Amino acid sequence: MVRGVNPAFEDVFGYAPADIRGESLNEFIVPDEYEDEAADLDSRTSDGKYNDAVLTRATADGEREFLYRGVPYEQGGSRYAFAIYSDITDQKQREAELERKNQQLDEFASILTHDLRNPINIAEGYLDQLKEPENEECVELIEQAHDRMKEIIDDTLTLTKEAQSVEEVEAISITKLAESGWELVETNDSELQVVDEFDLVCDSDRFARLVENVFRNAIDHNDGAVTVRVGLHETMATATQASGDQRTAFYIEDDGRGIPESQRGQVFELGETSSREGTGLGLPIVQRIADAHGWDVQVVDSTQGGAKFIFTSVEIR
Repeated sequence: MVRGVNPAFEDVFGYAPADIRGESLNEFIVPDEYEDEAADLDSRTSDGKYNDAVLTRATADGEREFLYRGVPYEQGGSRYAFAIYSDITDQKQREAELERKNQQLDEFASILTHDLRNPINIAEGYLDQLKEPENEECVELIEQAHDRMKEIIDDTLTLTKEAQSVEEVEAISITKLAESGWELVETNDSELQVVDEFDLVCDSDRFARLVENVFRNAIDHNDGAVTVRVGLHETMATATQASGDQRTAFYIEDDGRGIPESQRGQVFELGETSSREGTGLGLPIVQRIADAHGWDVQVVDSTQGGAKFIFTSVEIR
């Protein structure tokens, strides 16, 4: 029996307090197919047990999903409970939409792997048989086109995989992480400098791909050699931060020509690139890896006038 409700109950469920007070709450909000579930929760409440569950409940506008918490208490020798409902319908719908998109990405990745890569391999096989001194230049152009297609396929497959949340992390030296990523890039006489030493809590394999793509972006989008620096980014102190406990961000910057402010909002969008050799997927991969870790990333000017990628909400030791 309902003893009282707060104003938020009417806002969420659409029932006037006067109509429900003194009545059975279950008769108003429990759909028929969930009556047994509600009875089990009521039984736990009678035993003085705390309840915490995700439930489907009826509102005046239809069924919605709720995070339910039942907090028991005693008064006058009788047991009651505070029933706290948090509407999570929109969140559940977003999760379902995300799951649907992830399934589409998996299907897309399968198409890339089988329906596109296999014909390329067949074409390359026949191309080897056509090589002659008189058509060597034409064959080389076709091979470059095939390599370009395979690069796009590989980057797209990477993009689909990096959208998945990170599950296992460990604290690893930023120097080790940065140098490992640097080895994967054609540096063209560019230089890597790790200006601060710290341990970053991350998935090392994912982070290797992140720094590889940031490094490659710096090198490929500048005509000459660049210096790439990795270090701690100073953050503003807050009342909740202990003294000396403000290391929650790091940066990767270069001294190249930078990214115009008008273009910074688009650099993480699919297909955006100013390089004829790029696929336009490198920085979207960077953002997805950051998102998978729960980090935020933004682009600003570096102190040398180049591009500076700042990663925040990270765990640094």
